Amino acid sequence: MVPEFTPKFTREFKSTKGVVLLFWDYSMSPSLMPRRDTIHNLVKQALVKDEWQITDDPYVISYGERFLFVDLAAAEKEKLNGLQGQFIGAVKEDQQIAVEIKEFRGQSAIASLEQAVGQYVLYRLLLHRVDPARRLYLAVSDLDYDQILSEPIGELVISELPLNLIVVDRSTVEVQQWIPPRSSQMP
Repeated sequence: MVPEFTPKFTREFKSTKGVVLLFWDYSMSPSLMPRRDTIHNLVKQALVKDEWQITDDPYVISYGERFLFVDLAAAEKEKLNGLQGQFIGAVKEDQQIAVEIKEFRGQSAIASLEQAVGQYVLYRLLLHRVDPARRLYLAVSDLDYDQILSEPIGELVISELPLNLIVVDRSTVEVQQWIPPRSSQMP
């Protein structure tokens, strides 16, 4: 069955490895979009407070005939003489991230962790091909971090993958922690 809505093509990016990344506007068709986690806007607000500019919501990866939806993409704002600007591509200090937002609300925290890790690994592999300058993060609330990711099994996943993590405080709507801690120069 063909959907009634055809997404609008917005721009194309060709990586140095020749893989084409397409950006589509799905804003007029919520039925084509995966369901957002309830903390989606909370994470987005926390990143904006942390001086990140949201560049894509969602960040769509097109690979082969498949489309995958990473929740957000952002670029760090750089302050120059009181002005803010976004520097993309050739500027060394430019930092770009893709953020997959997860909330462990299922009946099993382990099943939710398995699903989140699987998605994270797939997105990381694809980003390495299509947009290698962009670093992938998994964003979770402080409650979910305390529930499973701060336990030994979560610490194992974080250290052995390695998994880049953003922990957002639900009460203050701020980034509580970057794991590993962000340096001023991200690869």
